[in-house]
Amino acid sequence: MKKYKTAAILVGGKSTRMGKDKKKLVISGKALLQSIIDQLAVLFDEIIIVGCSEDEIVGIHGITGVYPDILDISASLTGIYTALLYSQSDYVYITACDMPNYDLVFIRHMMTLLEENPDKKGCVTRYKEWIEPFNAFYSRDLLPSAEHFLKSGRKSVFHYLSRENIYYIAEKDARAYTPDWSLFCNLNTPGDLTKHLKGVGDVSEAGRNCKNHAERRQKDL
Repeated sequence: MKKYKTAAILVGGKSTRMGKDKKKLVISGKALLQSIIDQLAVLFDEIIIVGCSEDEIVGIHGITGVYPDILDISASLTGIYTALLYSQSDYVYITACDMPNYDLVFIRHMMTLLEENPDKKGCVTRYKEWIEPFNAFYSRDLLPSAEHFLKSGRKSVFHYLSRENIYYIAEKDARAYTPDWSLFCNLNTPGDLTKHLKGVGDVSEAGRNCKNHAERRQKDL
């Protein structure tokens, strides 16, 4: 099994704050989901969509599988668990369908950190006292404990990972790659989308938008 073959894009969630299905967002005339796939295809041999059925992904190319969440538990950790279950690599890169910004250099950096720390079961970036659960790597070795954690009625990615042997990238180190934190920006509301559209080509605008929602996003973990 290849170590870093698979990238998974999580598309679950109700998109309540956005008011429309986030996996169908369009930016500059192109489906955001397709844009994410095209960027990640440079590094990953397999790109899977997690959290919906195939008939919900129409006109999207370059994916190798579409998988509904395997457990009927609404949580980001459920999507991560499902991605690990269906992946074809030791480590799975996890992102979300509402995250528009990527840096392949940073992703390669995470791979290097895992190579240098083979005992670690994932590579996740810290944000203040919290974490950024996406734009991160997780090992398939987490499958048994993630299943047990979810089936015990717990959902928090933050609290789950605190029990595991994870490599955490310090915020100050991550900012060498993303000074404005735009690599962790997600689009939660119509206002987020409007600001991002105005800031396409201007990462500082995307970063300001991201920072406004970082703490609120942690509440969903």
